[in-house]
Amino acid sequence: MKIIISFLQKASDVLAHCSAVLGQNDNDWFTNRTGHLSFRPEVIRNGQGQFIATIACRTGCNSRDWKVQGFGTCGQWRSARQAMKAARIMARDLALYRYRFSDGAKNVA
Repeated sequence: MKIIISFLQKASDVLAHCSAVLGQNDNDWFTNRTGHLSFRPEVIRNGQGQFIATIACRTGCNSRDWKVQGFGTCGQWRSARQAMKAARIMARDLALYRYRFSDGAKNVA
């Protein structure tokens, strides 16, 4: 019985890790503490075989008030995965640290 419980716990840990990794959707918005400002990572392919990591910014409290605009870029990368990783880190940091308490009333871009 202990072997089965141990196996199920390990399987649960592996599935939880896989779920966390696979659950990171490219359309996720990182929202700041006020809830008025959100950032989303995006990847754009340029014509030279590289990928550009960009950040979109959304202001407003609900779908009627949302205004989405480009915020900035995070450099050029050889693969889309590297670009998305850099953009995701930048979007998260903007929401959690740089614009943590901003209400989005001022133009942040």
